[in-house]
Amino acid sequence: MPLEALLFWTTLFIYVVVFCCNSIGFVYQKKKLEDIAVKLLWLGLIFHTATGIVRWTAGNHPPVTDTYELNLTGTWFTILLFILFVRIEKLDRAIGIIVVPVCFVIMGYGFLTGVEIKPMGPAFQSPWLIVHVIFAWLAFGSYAIASGSSVFFLLKKKKSQWNPMAKIADAASLDISSYRYVILGFINHAVMLVSGAIWAKKLWGTYWSWDPLETWSLISFLFYAFYLHARSFLGWKMEKAAWLCISGLVILAISFWGVGLFGPTIHPGP
Repeated sequence: MPLEALLFWTTLFIYVVVFCCNSIGFVYQKKKLEDIAVKLLWLGLIFHTATGIVRWTAGNHPPVTDTYELNLTGTWFTILLFILFVRIEKLDRAIGIIVVPVCFVIMGYGFLTGVEIKPMGPAFQSPWLIVHVIFAWLAFGSYAIASGSSVFFLLKKKKSQWNPMAKIADAASLDISSYRYVILGFINHAVMLVSGAIWAKKLWGTYWSWDPLETWSLISFLFYAFYLHARSFLGWKMEKAAWLCISGLVILAISFWGVGLFGPTIHPGP
């Protein structure tokens, strides 16, 4: 619908401007541009929220029934998490250089898959779906932030003399930050799997069917379990942990968007 399209593209445009302002401000150490980027990100979230509300109203159901809606909802959670943690000063705003473009690419991909409103079928008419989707995207948002911290950790290690990196937290702080957000994501990931199993039992009569999407969700969960184990018991911290964290996001992306490459799935997904 025209209003939804206008809100969607306005949101996307604002996020692109945020990325540009943040990047230029970071590289050339223009604090004013970085401040503008933060304010614009709040504005983008407002338009993003409005887009979701219009979609919800038009379809008469939460925006969780197809790739476009799931991606729209998921990126909203990711941006919300990011700006809240920046607001309470638990996250360096420069990490938005990684997080924001990930979000507008996901939104763009969702738009390309089709935006026509579809009725909410029987598979979606369960409160467990809402729990499942919310925690799935909270997990993704946490992992995306953790990966952003890991990228900046590697930049800090490789380009420690590069002026823009001087104002970023020290490497050890970035390493711990990444670790904490992985823990947050891991907890949300666990709730996602459990709620999804309960939803599946009510829908298909079984908690687990080894569907490709379920299988890859489990693989990504076990990968992050290995990350946490490796940090705690194998001493894989700093650079090894950073590369593991970034690799985890790639595996997670496959479980969210790449399962179609491995065969048909009965599980609705993004």
